Amino acid sequence: MATMTRIPESYEIQKPLREYSNGHQPTASVKERYTIVVPLANPYTAPILLELASAIAGKDNGHILALVVTSGYGKEADDRVDQIYKIIRAVRKWEDTCEIELVKHPGMQVAAGILEIAQQYEANQILLGLSDPVRGQVELGDVAQAVTEHAPCDVLIYRDSDSPGFTRIVVPVGGSIASRVTVSMGVRLAKGTDRPCEALHVYTNHRPEWESRMRVEKMLASVRGYNIVQTKVVGGINEADTVLGNIGENDILVVGKSERSSLEKWLYGNTAQRLLDRAPGPVLLVARSQEHSADQAQNRRRLSWLRPVLADIEQDQIVWGAQDTAAPSLDYFVLIIVASMLASLGLLLDSGAVVIGAMLVAPLMGPIVSFGVGLVTARFRLLRQAAVTVALGILTAFAVGFILGKLVPLNAPTQELLGRGYPSILDAGVAVGAGFIAAYATARRGIPAALSGVAIAAALVPPVNAFGLNLAFGETRLALGAALLFCANMVSIALVAALVFFWLGMRPRRLPNYRHRLRYAAILTTLVLMVPVLVIMLNFGRRVSTERISDSAVKAVLAPAQVLDIAVVDHDPVVVQATIMTSDDLPRETVNIAQDILSSDLGEPVKLQVIVHRVVEGSISQRPE
Repeated sequence: MATMTRIPESYEIQKPLREYSNGHQPTASVKERYTIVVPLANPYTAPILLELASAIAGKDNGHILALVVTSGYGKEADDRVDQIYKIIRAVRKWEDTCEIELVKHPGMQVAAGILEIAQQYEANQILLGLSDPVRGQVELGDVAQAVTEHAPCDVLIYRDSDSPGFTRIVVPVGGSIASRVTVSMGVRLAKGTDRPCEALHVYTNHRPEWESRMRVEKMLASVRGYNIVQTKVVGGINEADTVLGNIGENDILVVGKSERSSLEKWLYGNTAQRLLDRAPGPVLLVARSQEHSADQAQNRRRLSWLRPVLADIEQDQIVWGAQDTAAPSLDYFVLIIVASMLASLGLLLDSGAVVIGAMLVAPLMGPIVSFGVGLVTARFRLLRQAAVTVALGILTAFAVGFILGKLVPLNAPTQELLGRGYPSILDAGVAVGAGFIAAYATARRGIPAALSGVAIAAALVPPVNAFGLNLAFGETRLALGAALLFCANMVSIALVAALVFFWLGMRPRRLPNYRHRLRYAAILTTLVLMVPVLVIMLNFGRRVSTERISDSAVKAVLAPAQVLDIAVVDHDPVVVQATIMTSDDLPRETVNIAQDILSSDLGEPVKLQVIVHRVVEGSISQRPE
């Protein structure tokens, strides 16, 4: 394996390989082989990965599963399989190549397909290839991360270089179990390629060289085939810089993936990532080692369903869909007008059923989800376009509500208008649920998008219509409450949708300069800071006002007493104090009836206190003539 040769684009098709679906069951002979699953997507890196997998598995008992995960059965998928098929046929003609079989697995989740095939064939290892570095940094990607976290076997990740091949294998080692695993991998690669293998150890000044060498040799003694490994011990302060100073472009590095937490990597650095980014030659990363116990692996697989990671192609499809729905159209405005008219009439008629019916046609889900996608991926153009579309739709809904409010007279606000004029923190919970289901339904194709569209419309359209109607009626207090509810719901939906996409594996793209990064940070900070402000305002808006109390009904119940004043004196629980003037006794049953009326008006339990000013009337006697 002196060189890694890329295969040309044209191949001669000979006897076809065996092809298996995901229902194929491996035979007993497959279990006895050294099986490596090699997912192939890029025709230019496929020959390199297959050759490397052959060298690691060994010619005699090696068994390579060339895996192609397709998203369907169309012509594009068939062409991709045929292209990989030709590459495999060409690689099999090379010397020292083990058995290679083509496995075609249909499915939308690339990582899930890789894990399923690896477990089904009881693979010994999975070999993945990395894409080209971006601005000097190599990223594992969501598929590699998901496979690494949940794989039932070791995972190898190969990063290619511009050098034509490698002449030496260098394994940076310490004294841990992970070092023994990487050395074992280096030994297998050395035997398969007939190249020398060197274990490189970097020691610090506080430990003598002889002690460090003895420690490394003791570790190597526990590795099978260690006699072909040469040992080199060098002093240095920074491990990554020292290793880079002792290798060249024709050396392949075999390193173990760091098991440190994110905080530890931030504090102490990530040596494996630095080597992956800066090594002049190829790098083979052992992303999952045998140091994980069977119990740990089983627990991880049990909890894997808690975080369904989207593949790169699925994330691209979500971004493309968001770009399509972010722009306004004639249909968008027509549906907004119809939905606003129905919602406004439902608010005026005090009919919750009509309001719910209006939500079925409201088209706000598309631009709202687009805003969440733009927020989590740092796409400013998508953010701006989605925000403009949402703003235009909201202004249209407000105008419809305001015009209907001017055309249709209303003596007193309905309960539907009052409910949105005095919002509480519980009302924002509807928006949280709507934002979650909107983003989740967009990412998971099996969930009907109409369900989340109704939830989003219910959280946004009625408050905007209530804002316009109340302004038209001159109910400023109720209009401000509806506007507050809309703002709280809008911010909640956008942030929750972005968090759901982040949970599903979507990340901000790399921003080109400091100005763009500062701009993105300002947008995130503004939205996050709006949350506590809106919560405080919602709690304040929840405070009960006498505007929601039906004075006429209470006065009718307490008659013939004269009601002088009705006031809310406490809010937790709600205590209403009524001051009356009467010359008769006031029965307790009458107070209870009035208390029930108040509880119905305010929508929560109310305690009524009645202050009675007793009037004693004197009799008028007639004067004698």
